[in-house]
Amino acid sequence: MRTVTRFAAIFFIACDDEGHLTAADRVLDGFAYVDAGAVAVNDRQVFTVPLFSKASQVRVFEIATEDVTVPPGAVSPAFLVDDSTWADACDSDADGLFDCRDLAEYTDDSDDDTLPLQVVFAPTVKGYYEALLTIWSNDNTSTEVLPLPGDETREWAIWRVQLRGLADYACGRVYPDYVDFGPRNVGGDFSALVTLVNCGIVPLTIAEFQIAGDGLEPRTLVPLSVQAGRTAEVSIGWRVPSAAAVDGALSFVSNSDALGTAGVRVVGNSCENSLSPASWDNDFDGWSACGGDCEDDDPDSNPSRNELVGDGVDNDCDGELDELDDDSVNDDDDDDGCSEAGTECGGVGDCDDNDPLVGPDADEVFNLRDDDCDALIDEGTEAYDDDGDGWNELEGDCDDTDPLVSLTGIEIVDGRDNNCNGTVDEGGPSIDDDRDGYKDVESDFALNDCDDEDPWVYVGAREYCDGYDNDCDRLVDDGEADEANGACQFQPTRSNEGNGLDSGDAGGSGGCATGGLGVSLFGVVAGLALVRRRTRAYR
Repeated sequence: MRTVTRFAAIFFIACDDEGHLTAADRVLDGFAYVDAGAVAVNDRQVFTVPLFSKASQVRVFEIATEDVTVPPGAVSPAFLVDDSTWADACDSDADGLFDCRDLAEYTDDSDDDTLPLQVVFAPTVKGYYEALLTIWSNDNTSTEVLPLPGDETREWAIWRVQLRGLADYACGRVYPDYVDFGPRNVGGDFSALVTLVNCGIVPLTIAEFQIAGDGLEPRTLVPLSVQAGRTAEVSIGWRVPSAAAVDGALSFVSNSDALGTAGVRVVGNSCENSLSPASWDNDFDGWSACGGDCEDDDPDSNPSRNELVGDGVDNDCDGELDELDDDSVNDDDDDDGCSEAGTECGGVGDCDDNDPLVGPDADEVFNLRDDDCDALIDEGTEAYDDDGDGWNELEGDCDDTDPLVSLTGIEIVDGRDNNCNGTVDEGGPSIDDDRDGYKDVESDFALNDCDDEDPWVYVGAREYCDGYDNDCDRLVDDGEADEANGACQFQPTRSNEGNGLDSGDAGGSGGCATGGLGVSLFGVVAGLALVRRRTRAYR
């Protein structure tokens, strides 16, 4: 998952020439739109809408949001403003309660004269959301005025900000699926890592790790948040309480249903379930204790040996000691069709002629034994890395016959799921990478998505007042009839005639001679402070 970071499209309705403003002017300034980003369904995201006083002190009386577009079934309002977070500095109606905020004139060297308005985006269903944020103030240069909500006695100037956000269900996966601590000494303290992957477009949050198994414990703090396209490592600890085998599991309490049903099997001191046969072969003879070696400290004793009479050792691990009537290598002692000499089986000898389940014609199974006598242990099973890419099927390799496919593979456009994330050829032209319903190129090679990393951009999309070509018509912020700045018509304009508003703390009229959109120096300063993050991938 990739993320694309761009500077916010910032429009300040103000004069380019600051000399047009006078001491009597009161100008509330801000952004034309703010993107709340991608949020998991039923989660809450707090984001900031900056407001400024561009000239003289401006008093803000009310701030409200109104949903414009929400998905079917969504609970409104999706965008919430808590008055107590901003109306905390003045009492406009002298009733003893704070109900307004005074903003001093913006300067480059202070943040105290801005209002970083906190807005909550709380989506309840999957889809696209849009709202308008309206601010009532005593700005005396705006051409648009409205009564305060619930108070028709007096009108105040308004400033509007376009809000938008999208919601989806969180997606998480974990690898490897299987962790083997191997043989460990009692009293030791060990750790292993697994990787969490955010496979969606919204933050993946882990509220709790749950682990079963004697001595096992999670060692990563919660809550844990993983942003879209990112990974996080989770540490599993094991304080070995005894020599007994542990066979446990790590599970997750998260906002991802897929991750909630996933889990990691964790084993330790468990020869039968180990992924590393060599770590259990103490005498390096190719046989482990759980694989049939009856004397794992003696390389001259294992099921493939012949009995040496008189050495006091069960060399062939058949349960008999120094038997005088030991069969010759040409005898098929276990009646599986092959002798130790292998004359009946193409010259391949039976490496354990006491066990009919072991021989050249046997099938290899996951048991830490060389069942088919080819000098390899557990090859071809889910516990063996058959393609040599460092991962086996138990750990999560989705194609253990292809070294270009693994849990850490690099996705390329080749018709394969190289990174085992469930998607083939992501990033290629035939995949809808931002999940907005449009691909880079359809089958007829007609361009449908001019930015397949941005879910708000595709042919026919709604044009927003964001400084981008949302509908792929090569025009920016145009209206339905391609009129310039048509997508920004919700914004009030400035007038040098003023609106005559006077709250008593400032007076007069004035303002800018511009009737449309202009970019002020405040846009440059604030633009460096605020970046707009667009998350690719939406479905």
